Amino acid sequence: MKNLNLIKMRNNIFYCILFVTMCSCSSSSKISNGAYSDISLNLDSKDYTITRLKEINKEEKAIFGIPTGKSLSKTRGMVVRFNGVNLTASKKIWPILSMVGLSVAIGTGISTISGFKKEEYYDGYYPTDRLNIPYAFGIALATPIAGILNNQIWNGALSRAAYEANAQLLRDNDDIDVFLNPKYEFETSKGIFTQKAKINFRVMGAKIKTDN
Repeated sequence: MKNLNLIKMRNNIFYCILFVTMCSCSSSSKISNGAYSDISLNLDSKDYTITRLKEINKEEKAIFGIPTGKSLSKTRGMVVRFNGVNLTASKKIWPILSMVGLSVAIGTGISTISGFKKEEYYDGYYPTDRLNIPYAFGIALATPIAGILNNQIWNGALSRAAYEANAQLLRDNDDIDVFLNPKYEFETSKGIFTQKAKINFRVMGAKIKTDN
C-alpha cells in the first residue's frame, strides 16, 4: 500500500509539473489612447505648453512568485483617468507566506504518505512512531513543488513594475499640471520557477502658463 501511495504521489507531481510547463509563456502588449486622455485643458493653446516627458522604463523579477527587487515606493503614484495599468501591487510578505504555507502543507503530505518505519520484534515487524521521511525533509522535498505553484498564483513582477512606473512619473514630474496620452509597452515572461516583466511608459505633459 505504501509503495502504491508513493507511485500515485510521484505521478501527481509529474502531471503538475507538466501542466505548469505547458502553461509557461511569454507575451507582450501595447496600450495607448487615440486622443487626449484628459479634456480638462479647456484653454487656448497659447495658455499652456505640451512636451513629451522622459520615457520611464521599469523591470521587475520574481522567483517562486516572490519579487526580488527592492521594497515598493512608499508613495503611490496615481493619475486620474489614466487607463490600462494596475496601480496596486502586493508586498513581498504575502507571496512569502503563501510559499511557506504551501511548502509545509505539501511536505506534511509527503511525510504522511511515506508511512512509518518498522522495527523488528521476536514475532515480526511493527510500525514505530518514526516517519520514513521526517517532516523537515518532506518540507525540503516539497519546496520546488511549492515554488512552481506559488509562481503561478502570484503575478508580482508585472504589477510592481506598473506601480513603480506610475510612482516615478509623478515623482520626476511634479511641475506638470496635466498628464496626457499615456503609451505603455509591456513584456512579460513566466517560466516554471521565475517571472519577469518590463514596462516602457511614455507620457505627454502639459504646463499651464501663469501670468508674470
